[in-house]
Amino acid sequence: MRKKLCIGIAYDVKEDYSISAEGFLHCDFSMLFEIKMIKELLEERGHSVYLLGNYQKINKMLLDGEFPKIDIVMNTAEGILSRNREGWLPSLFEINNIPYSGSDAYALNLTLNKLHTKIIAEYLNIPTPSYCKIDCIDDIKIAVRSVKGPWILKPNYEGSSSGVMFVNSEEELKQTFQKLSAEYQQPLLCETYIEGREFTVALLYDGKNTKTLGTVEIIRKGESQIGIFSAEDKYSDTCTKIPAVLPGKIIEDMQESAQKLHQFLGCKDYSRTDYRVDMNGQYYFLEITPLPNVDYESGFAKCCEYSKYNLGKVLEEILYNALKRYKNGQDR
Repeated sequence: MRKKLCIGIAYDVKEDYSISAEGFLHCDFSMLFEIKMIKELLEERGHSVYLLGNYQKINKMLLDGEFPKIDIVMNTAEGILSRNREGWLPSLFEINNIPYSGSDAYALNLTLNKLHTKIIAEYLNIPTPSYCKIDCIDDIKIAVRSVKGPWILKPNYEGSSSGVMFVNSEEELKQTFQKLSAEYQQPLLCETYIEGREFTVALLYDGKNTKTLGTVEIIRKGESQIGIFSAEDKYSDTCTKIPAVLPGKIIEDMQESAQKLHQFLGCKDYSRTDYRVDMNGQYYFLEITPLPNVDYESGFAKCCEYSKYNLGKVLEEILYNALKRYKNGQDR
């Protein structure tokens, strides 16, 4: 019988950084109901769970010698205002020899960089929408010449669809670039918009043991497909997830490419990979998320639900997998 664990949950919420809970400009954080849900699911399985908070609180605990005696940290924290933000806590845990779940700082920071992840996807022969990086207003003309419109414009180092915008003309591209640059203070990624359907694949474990938990489609309620899956959509009641219905070969190819990218990037324990599928059945990789939301309505949880995997059991498996790797000296 497996040992019951003493678990600390690392997390951050908008309120930690005085960001309004009502807006959608910065959304790459947990919500308290999700953290409480994780705590309850793990406690139902017999584990003891402590809520640790964000990097500031955890760093202070370590400096003051007040970090609790735990077996492992379940890391869900995202950080803020840095392209290295997702790697802060994994690095801190490694320095202090504290076991934690999920990918290490390198994999988290690499996947946060949308441009670099797309370059790697291309290297692995995974289809992805054509793209370019926009650093300044002069790059707009290059984008118009090299990337077929209409376009999706998004901050390069954000998650949860923060700042994702659809644009349909060169003038609109300029205006949207100025707006997003002022708000996010980082390079933008410009992609060809893929008209079609949106899917997500959930994975568990890592290396040769990586397995697919399931694939779901994201749809707008009352409609068959979604234009763009915006931050507002993700954090409101406008969309839902349904079991993926596609020719088997397309689902198989998406799952295979998700596993290939997860393994190549060195992602650990779990991840979620997002795709668009056009009217001709061609799939396109959008991004991989090694710190996916796991609340009941999330793509990750719905993949578990529709494939008959108990979410509490999956969360437990994430932690046991991380501990096994750590004890075998294969954690990083």
